Amino acid sequence: MVKRTDKTARYRKGLWAERFCALYLFCRGWRIVARRFKTPQGEIDLIAARGGTVAFIEVKARNTETQGGEAVRPTAMRRIENAARLFLAERPQLEGCDLRFDVMIVTSFRRWPRWHQNAWQSGS
Repeated sequence: MVKRTDKTARYRKGLWAERFCALYLFCRGWRIVARRFKTPQGEIDLIAARGGTVAFIEVKARNTETQGGEAVRPTAMRRIENAARLFLAERPQLEGCDLRFDVMIVTSFRRWPRWHQNAWQSGS
């Protein structure tokens, strides 16, 4: 059984990782459009825009980059894609933008996150 304190620590680490990635994106000229965008279909950690591109970003805080990549499974990808469709349906001004799905992996708060752009293509 997982202790409540372990669960809380993981949750807080995840929140810090999302903030860390948002800072990284901001430093590179991206505008954070939404954080923790929640829908009945799922949640998107970060949504960022720059120029004519909108990126839907899944953030993972893991011990290794491999573990972070393996943590993004097909069910999570579908969940994020469904949430992205709802996000876009509410924002017609984003029609025509290039859309992509990225993954950012935080292995240490002493190093910038690893940013995997276009980590996958939408299934629809």
